[in-house]
Amino acid sequence: MFVRAPRIAACLTAAVSLIALQGAPALAFDPSGNEVADTFLTLLDSEEGTVESYGAVDTSGDTITISDIVITNESHEDSRVTIASTVLTDGAVQNNGRLKLSSLALQDLELEADDGGMSLASLSVTGLLLPSAEEMASDTPPVGPGYSTFEASTIHIRDEDGKVADIAQISSSIDSMDGDLPTSGRFAVTGAVIDVTQLEAEETKPLRDLGYETLSLDLSGSATWDPEAATLDVPDLRIDAKEAASLSLSLLLGDVTRDVVAQLNNNTDKPEEAMALLQNVTVAKATIRLEDSSLTGRILDHEAGKAGMERPQFVAGLTGALPLMLGILQNEDLQGQVASAVTQFLTAPGSLELTAAPAGPVPLSQVMGTAMLAPQMIPQILSVGIAANQ
Repeated sequence: MFVRAPRIAACLTAAVSLIALQGAPALAFDPSGNEVADTFLTLLDSEEGTVESYGAVDTSGDTITISDIVITNESHEDSRVTIASTVLTDGAVQNNGRLKLSSLALQDLELEADDGGMSLASLSVTGLLLPSAEEMASDTPPVGPGYSTFEASTIHIRDEDGKVADIAQISSSIDSMDGDLPTSGRFAVTGAVIDVTQLEAEETKPLRDLGYETLSLDLSGSATWDPEAATLDVPDLRIDAKEAASLSLSLLLGDVTRDVVAQLNNNTDKPEEAMALLQNVTVAKATIRLEDSSLTGRILDHEAGKAGMERPQFVAGLTGALPLMLGILQNEDLQGQVASAVTQFLTAPGSLELTAAPAGPVPLSQVMGTAMLAPQMIPQILSVGIAANQ
């Protein structure tokens, strides 16, 4: 939510062309004479990405339809992007060269390359503001609203050997703004199916060993930033792997001021400066929750088999070693909580929840400093608790 919005717009354009804009050279395509259409095509045209051709530009009221766009890449001769239909609604080129659209809709986008490709059935964006070609080429694009809603559907990703993943839908929205800065938004990825057998053999061997040939994923999240209270609330950031496990995170941060957010937007390419800006941000509370739906059992069965044991015997060995392993925490109460929760979870996998609820907000600088100098003190300063199967 808090990246530069024109960077988001750039990503949307990249989703169309999938070729980075490198500059603003002379146009490779023949202008249509329609200012809005030509401005959009110019954004797709670059030194490496070239709008080789398009079919027709038709206008009906406030709607402009560009058919059969073809984009090639001079550096990768086998790369080619085709877009069957591009619809620009209520477009206007502003005095600064930016293109404002009430909506952008693409149909049947196909990327072909020698190492694979990607296709999507449709992509739609509302409330879109694209920077000018000159701004896109600069190192410091302006901060401003990029879009209101984004949705892409029926996405297929493949490598040179075949299909790697399918995604039913990707969506996101910016629900409210404070000037040029988003204050609330959400995203979701639904129906993502990854073909484990098509990925690098070494990377996916653990998954195959556990019996997974495909992995079905849903991801979702939302966030609300209150600039007056200087709080950032992430109520539920979730990854749900079907027939495996789901992992969710909730987080409440303090001292997230307008100045911090604005400076983070201006330092997206400078991680060291961004980390410095986060030093005074505080952690008010956090929860991490794991809900098992067969992954833990598969791991325990696999490891028990490797050790030549039955699962109950293997689990008893693990849980029996917990008191010695947990001595590093140097906190008897927490050691007891962890040992009890982990034993319950491994014996009958259900859920495992870790919470941080400090008496007062803790600065991230203190958390990071403690992690480096005395990591065993982290549970104390964040008042960490753990519970299983609740």
